[in-house]
Amino acid sequence: MRSVLAVAAVLLTCASPRAADLTSAPPPASSDGPTFSFTGYGWASAIDGRGSTLPPLPPTDLNLSFGDILKDMNGALMGSAEISIENWSFLADAMLSQVTPGGSLPGPYFSSAEVRSRTLTLQGGVLYRIHADETFDLDVGAGLRFWDLDNKLKISPGSLNREIDYRQSENWLDPVLAARMTARLGGPWSVTVAGDIGGFDLASRLTWQAVGTVNYEWNKNWEFRTGYRALYVDYRKDDFLYDTTMHGPIFAAAYRF
Repeated sequence: MRSVLAVAAVLLTCASPRAADLTSAPPPASSDGPTFSFTGYGWASAIDGRGSTLPPLPPTDLNLSFGDILKDMNGALMGSAEISIENWSFLADAMLSQVTPGGSLPGPYFSSAEVRSRTLTLQGGVLYRIHADETFDLDVGAGLRFWDLDNKLKISPGSLNREIDYRQSENWLDPVLAARMTARLGGPWSVTVAGDIGGFDLASRLTWQAVGTVNYEWNKNWEFRTGYRALYVDYRKDDFLYDTTMHGPIFAAAYRF
């Protein structure tokens, strides 16, 4: 039972579409003034790795599909924003999700168990355009990615008439180096490839992200994107372990003005 709860806590925390501001729609290569864009997106993420986010429960191997995660998800909120001024872009991203797996327990002493797992990820960054022409744009820069994991285990009483309520939270801040390239395919179509790498053992041992999307510019204001994202993090502190890779299709709609 303890290993099941550990798996649930870790996997379901990771279930959130945790990622970064790289889902923002980049501005066109030329602009008469500041460009603003707001993006809403969803990430159908699976998760693989190893974690223990409710110590002293032992670390558990993780291998969950998005369908497994979706069964216990209570909701998620994701969005990003970007402001571009000449060659500079300033980005922000926020993601919040909560999952609550639970079930009955064998034996007469306790009746049921529930794990509430809430995840918040915030990212901010600055990119500078080092190349722009009719074919592609290339931006490089840096930023910070903040993680906050809040897990709660509740075991309801049975014949023992005793309730167990245990909570564990952990947060950290990772510096990252980032790059983004957008290639125009002709007409309304383009491709964006972006990524970052960081941690550098300052908080996480290592974290990286890679995103690739195909983009369709519906009109001068709206752009739709679909692609694939992978996000890895390896964070350890005492008995707390979060060594996971989240990966899956991503879908986004961006409004630009």
